[in-house]
Amino acid sequence: MEATSDSRIYTEVDPHYQWLQWELFDTLLVDVSGFKKEKLKVQVHTLRNLRISGERPLEGNRWCRFLKSFQLPKDCNVRMIEAMIEEGILSVVVPKPMAKDHLSQQSYGHAYKEQDANERQYWIRNILVAIILVAGLGTYAGYKLRWS
Repeated sequence: MEATSDSRIYTEVDPHYQWLQWELFDTLLVDVSGFKKEKLKVQVHTLRNLRISGERPLEGNRWCRFLKSFQLPKDCNVRMIEAMIEEGILSVVVPKPMAKDHLSQQSYGHAYKEQDANERQYWIRNILVAIILVAGLGTYAGYKLRWS
């Protein structure tokens, strides 16, 4: 789907995402490969709606962009939500209600950073492999359709 705005031609994309469940918080992983940190936005709007958006130039006046919305639990503490980017994966950490009893705002980020790094890498690798497989299958299907 393409849209035009201010002489830019936009192509809408739908990045792959996955929710991970942890004891004290949930983590939303979004594949933002190719997007610069400065061109990404993570916002919590009224009614606990988490919105993630981004845009990046392709070539000439062609741009690619996305907008994803997620409903947050009623009892999560939106002030403690944290976001970070690592290896093209945006991680949004959403604390569970019991997290406010166990962690202060300063120690919360520390607990996330100490989570099992191997497990995080496992999920990041799985997401990247899935993206590569989907792209490969799409290319193969396009090739087959062209030559059929």
